[in-house]
Amino acid sequence: MNMFLLGIDGLPRWMWQQFADSGVMPNSQQLLKTGTLVPMKSALPEVSSAAWASIVTGENSGGHNVFGFTDLMDGSYTLGFTSSRTFRSKPFWAREGAGPSLIMNVPQTYPALPMPGMLVSGFVALDLKRAVHPPEELAWLESIGYAVDADMSLVEKGKQRFVDELRRVMAARCQALHHHWDRLPWQNIMFVFTGTDRLNHYLWEDYEDTSSPFHQTFLDYYHEVDNQIGSILERLDDDVTLAAVSDHGFARQRLSVNLNCLLAENGFLRLKESQRPSYIDMLPETKAFAMDPGRIYLHRQGRYPGGTVAAEEAEPLMQQLTTFFQNATVNGQPIASEVIRGKDAYSGPFAHRAPDLIVMAAKDVALSGRVNLSELVESTRINGKHTYEESSFFVRGKGLGKIPADMKVENVLDVVMPKHMEQIARRAA
Repeated sequence: MNMFLLGIDGLPRWMWQQFADSGVMPNSQQLLKTGTLVPMKSALPEVSSAAWASIVTGENSGGHNVFGFTDLMDGSYTLGFTSSRTFRSKPFWAREGAGPSLIMNVPQTYPALPMPGMLVSGFVALDLKRAVHPPEELAWLESIGYAVDADMSLVEKGKQRFVDELRRVMAARCQALHHHWDRLPWQNIMFVFTGTDRLNHYLWEDYEDTSSPFHQTFLDYYHEVDNQIGSILERLDDDVTLAAVSDHGFARQRLSVNLNCLLAENGFLRLKESQRPSYIDMLPETKAFAMDPGRIYLHRQGRYPGGTVAAEEAEPLMQQLTTFFQNATVNGQPIASEVIRGKDAYSGPFAHRAPDLIVMAAKDVALSGRVNLSELVESTRINGKHTYEESSFFVRGKGLGKIPADMKVENVLDVVMPKHMEQIARRAA
């Protein structure tokens, strides 16, 4: 085997180090002594679909074409979920010379596309049947209760029931990993824990509150993740490159603000009356609209069927919107820490599809792009949010590339597979 790439969705670098040092994750304590752990920046914005796409392709969104979980189809108001078919840059396992790979539970890989080896898609996956390649592997996965995602509705039945579900799903996935690991001499393996992200979203308040009855539950789950990491480490030879990454950091969420509602209240967004409003209901008077989590698009002529923002209007409108978001408050709380121009954030052949602006959320605030104009402050059980800063990047091995001082998700492959990435660059030149 050449490389094992381990994903731990949503695990902040500082938390991993803290849990390793405190004994919550003893296997990680030993692991982190053998390599280099640095903070890494997520995708812009810090959405999992774009971040994982960057990790496995070595491109930013302008190169791989995934900007979020949803996007509008070109020249329309039709909303679609992004998927493996959205990729316009091949993941490392699908590239020439990659060799047979075992890829399990990597987000943004549904439906499972043909590749040399075996792939089981991660979220967002609608059903297990279309998440498995080759399809003859489906029956065994079904027999062990493999799930494409945890049943998120169980959080309504209580946090303990929800965490029990996360444990069940993790156990089945790890069983599948080791079962299939034994079957072939894989050149690369990638396996992602995603229960950590789910736990952080719904139990972050319990992590911060040491008096919470679920504080220990939170720590115990990470201890179980660490046990599984230990089982993986036991099987890896010293000459195998090992990298471990998370797609974003995490922090407390106390307020979820609907940006489309905010835009509508301030005259930038106009919708016709509808019982179930959607982007297709935008009136020509609309100047700008939002998509999750903080993507802002001008309603441009030529890009959208009813767009009325002319090219010469774009720059002053972006300046106006930038000032607006920088000064906006909800319940006395600033909502933005920074507003970034799309042209400054992305490069590559698909950068023209990027949002015009990216609103980065302020401390304690999460941003939503739902087309729901009735609820500026959204009610939610989620109390933990993604952060752009403090993703985790760990690596050990020989023949590695240099870790950039400003490490980003799109740099992962340059560090862990430098020779392979150099060959791809030469073929593309």
